[in-house]
Amino acid sequence: MIPESFPLIYLAIIWGLLILWSTLLGIYRTLVDRIRSGLVATPTSGKHITNIFAECLRLPNHERPFHVEAASLSSLQVFFGFLVFSEILEDSIFHIGGNLLGYFVSFLGSVAIERLSSWMYPKKISQTNQLDLHLKIGLIPVLFIKIFCKPLTLIINYLEEGLQSPKQKIMSEKEEESEVADHIRIVGRKGTNLDPDILEIMGNTIEMSQLKVNDVMIPRNQVQILDTNDSFSTNLEIAKSCGHTRLPLCNNDLDQCLGIIHVKYAFQALSEKSESFDLRKITKAPARLSREEPLPVALKRMMRLKVHMALVRDEFGGIDGVITLEDILEEVVGEIQDEFDADERPIEVISENKWKVSGLVPVHELPNELKAFEQDDDDMATVGGLITGELGRIPEKGEVVRLLGLKVAILDADDTRVLSMEIEDLEEDKKVTSEGTE
Repeated sequence: MIPESFPLIYLAIIWGLLILWSTLLGIYRTLVDRIRSGLVATPTSGKHITNIFAECLRLPNHERPFHVEAASLSSLQVFFGFLVFSEILEDSIFHIGGNLLGYFVSFLGSVAIERLSSWMYPKKISQTNQLDLHLKIGLIPVLFIKIFCKPLTLIINYLEEGLQSPKQKIMSEKEEESEVADHIRIVGRKGTNLDPDILEIMGNTIEMSQLKVNDVMIPRNQVQILDTNDSFSTNLEIAKSCGHTRLPLCNNDLDQCLGIIHVKYAFQALSEKSESFDLRKITKAPARLSREEPLPVALKRMMRLKVHMALVRDEFGGIDGVITLEDILEEVVGEIQDEFDADERPIEVISENKWKVSGLVPVHELPNELKAFEQDDDDMATVGGLITGELGRIPEKGEVVRLLGLKVAILDADDTRVLSMEIEDLEEDKKVTSEGTE
């Protein structure tokens, strides 16, 4: 079936290398599925491996990573496996390599080994203690097949875009957005006797599986810290006034966090220690999570480590902010308020076209009348951040600006952010603008 100048041993070697290659890629693909399911945490075996998984986790849940690469390896593996099996069967005592039965047996054998190497065995490896070793071994082959298949991936993506009509694209986007809502409706139909509050919690729990740590974390510019360069009494005053039970102890900033302090231990130290008391003696080593970590995985890790607060690291090793158990639980049960939380509502209607808005309110939570604020920039998720970005500076308290057809009066602001504002919808400005464009 093959030229005599190309011995069977060469085919077998190529086939074996493809089997190994497919297995290593399969481990990466299987692990992504386990991370999305909340069964394991994102591996921290190295910067490049962490970046690969962060890139894969950014894909929609229905889209498996490396699908073009895996399909290419599988096709090559089946092809060379078919050739090897055919030659072996032809040289066997049955001599069936060159007929229909031989072709069928060769195809069946090559497909069975492909399934074993690219799916069943990687699934087994992903649940063993040797996972980190296999990830490191597979790093170079995975990167190489990604580069090798890049042109093919671009062509396929281009063809997919071209084959979809504008109407189909809109329908696909709507289907992705309503995926979670469909789950909730199904649960509602199956449990018609459920209390509405319970049904809402169930829906929130399903939605939480779509969120990542960076969706609910507290940004670093909103994190209150204790500084080792300040005196014990200064830090104690901060602990008294902030209303938080846990605070990061840092050397200048959050990137140099030394640990997490429970304020009750600081107050205990006040009764028995002097001004020179070292707060580092009562710190607990901080847990660190990736900003791309799925929220259910982060919750399980924090519960396993028995921590209520964790640092959120970025891809460069710096600290983007912190996340607490309360932040995660609020995604399930709603806003949790204690005696230190202000009763002020984040969005308060003053009149028909006027609102009082907290600077920390996410843009997507604004009323429909203020949808002019909606932007595509993910770095400006809050109203205060968007205003700061538009002005190119942090506005001062009492300042009034006109922005996007709205009148914004800054009610409160500090050196780092806008805290609250009054927004008025200027209908006249919009009419003038529309008439001018006409």
